[in-house]
Amino acid sequence: MSDYTVRRLQTREQLDAVVEVIFRAQYSPYMPSSSIFFPVAGYSLEERSAGIAASKERLWKEHLAANPATNQWIIVEDKESLRIVGGCLWKWHDGNPFPDGIPTPSVYWWPEGEAREFCEEMIRQSMTSRSLWMHDKYAGLYMMVVHPDHRSRGVGGLMMECANTKIDEMGIEGFIEASELGRHLYEKWGYRVVMKLDLFVPSNKSDLWNKLAHDLKMPPWYAMWRPLNGIVKEGERTRPWQPF
Repeated sequence: MSDYTVRRLQTREQLDAVVEVIFRAQYSPYMPSSSIFFPVAGYSLEERSAGIAASKERLWKEHLAANPATNQWIIVEDKESLRIVGGCLWKWHDGNPFPDGIPTPSVYWWPEGEAREFCEEMIRQSMTSRSLWMHDKYAGLYMMVVHPDHRSRGVGGLMMECANTKIDEMGIEGFIEASELGRHLYEKWGYRVVMKLDLFVPSNKSDLWNKLAHDLKMPPWYAMWRPLNGIVKEGERTRPWQPF
């Protein structure tokens, strides 16, 4: 029997707890690129607390504005402590949401300027592959996090099992832009790497862009695709860009 309970997120308190897990996880090990999504302005405890509070407020507002039929947070609770130890956000698409290519995303939680433009460009690049290949209905993972103290205990697998059950019931494919940390988990649940994504600084940018690329240490990402039911049958598609 599992030591954890999987459920759908319902309350502000639950989402706040997920944000706390995010900030714990992104520093263990430290993942500089996470600051694109969850920035902290400085180095003091007060500035860290302010960054966490701002992220809680932002994610809750986005959650309220989203369509619950197409946006789903899954959370995992430890049965003994009743604390949330993991969470993930899935979005269900009826087709390609970016048929004309990825528009410049709005990283509105960063101040205006080149740093925001850098973050927007990195996000745009990371999502380009899905805009080119995923034209039919599919589920996309936008975020997954597990508390460092609960890694390698099946928490991520519980969230993937929950998502895959719905994906297979709907008869659709799945797509993930994965980090090295998450790639091996997703492979266990039917996803396969179809391309390694090396993000780059466009030409003719200022020195600040090179500094940001160093400070945020953009890692390679992996475009991962899950075929119907996670299985490729003989004579059927083996890559998402192949026709049905």
